[in-house]
Amino acid sequence: QKAMHARTRSIDAGDEDGKAKALGLPGVALTVAHKILTAVKGLWIRSSPWLMLVDIRKLSCPESVGDALHRFRRNTNDFGYNYTLVLLFVAVACVVTKPFSLMVIAALAMLWVWVFYVRASEFHYNGQTYSLRAQAVAMVMFSAFVLMIATNVSQVLMGGLTGGFLLCVGHSVVRAPEPPSEGDAEAQGIVGGFTEAVSGAAKSGYSQLSGALGQMGDMVPNSVRQQFDKVGINF
Repeated sequence: QKAMHARTRSIDAGDEDGKAKALGLPGVALTVAHKILTAVKGLWIRSSPWLMLVDIRKLSCPESVGDALHRFRRNTNDFGYNYTLVLLFVAVACVVTKPFSLMVIAALAMLWVWVFYVRASEFHYNGQTYSLRAQAVAMVMFSAFVLMIATNVSQVLMGGLTGGFLLCVGHSVVRAPEPPSEGDAEAQGIVGGFTEAVSGAAKSGYSQLSGALGQMGDMVPNSVRQQFDKVGINF
C-alpha cells in the first residue's frame, strides 16, 4: 500500500511538471518558485523556537577555547536550521537592495529554467551533439563568469553572507547551550539534529558528484573523442 501511495505521488509530481512545461517559461518558473518556498517552509518547521535563539539570558562569554568550541558544536546542532534561514534572509536582502544584482540573478535563473526545464533536450551545433550534462557544465562556467567577472553580484552576495556567517558563529559561541537531558548522547558528541542532516546530505552530494565526474566525457565532441580513441584513451 505504501508503494502504491509513493507511485501515486510520483505520477502526480510528473503530471505537475508536465503541466508546468505545457505553460512554458512562466509555468515552470511558478513551479520552481513553489518548490523553493516548500523547501524554505521545511527549514522553518525544523528550526528551533526563535525565542530560544534570541534569549539574552543565555548569553555569556565562554570560559575557554574548549568551551567556545563546545558551544559552537552544540548550538550549531540545535539552531542550525535557524542559522540557515538567517543566511538566506541576508542573501535575499543583499539582492533585493541592489536592483542590478536582482536583474542579473533573475536573468540567469530564467536561462537555467529555459535550458533544463522548458527545452530540456540535447543541443546540436556544427555536427556535434552536447548532452544535458555537458550543457550543465557550460552553464555553470557561464554563470560563474557573469557573477564573478562580468558583474559585482558575487561581491555583494559574499559580503552579505560573510557578515551573516560571522553573526551566526558569534551567536553560537556566546550563547550557553541547552543542558542535555538525562541519558542524552548529545552530551558526549553531536548526534541527530542539524549536523546529522548536513552529514547525510554531504554524503549523498558526494556520491552524485562522483557519478557526474565519471561521465564528464559527454562534454567532449565526438570528433575529439574519436581521436583520443585511436591512441587508446577512452572517455
